[in-house]
Amino acid sequence: HVFYTGFNACNSYANGQAAAEAVACPVLFVFGSKDMMTPPRSAKLLTAAIPHGKVVQVDAGHSMMQEQPDAVLDALFGFARSLPAV
Repeated sequence: HVFYTGFNACNSYANGQAAAEAVACPVLFVFGSKDMMTPPRSAKLLTAAIPHGKVVQVDAGHSMMQEQPDAVLDALFGFARSLPAV
């Protein structure tokens, strides 16, 4: 029941494109190159809607933080360091 509710909510959400196009802050997309549940190719509309976003792929499946924690941390740290100081 929990999975159905969550997946159904995701499938029913219809405002994703407009919401993504409204994002003005820095964005980092981290994808697992071997992810079969959410393959990187399935996010092309999202990444296209946020053209200023940075895309990083790590050599992992859907559980990137368990499979490649150092690569994910490196991506996050590198992105954070690239942001202008406030």
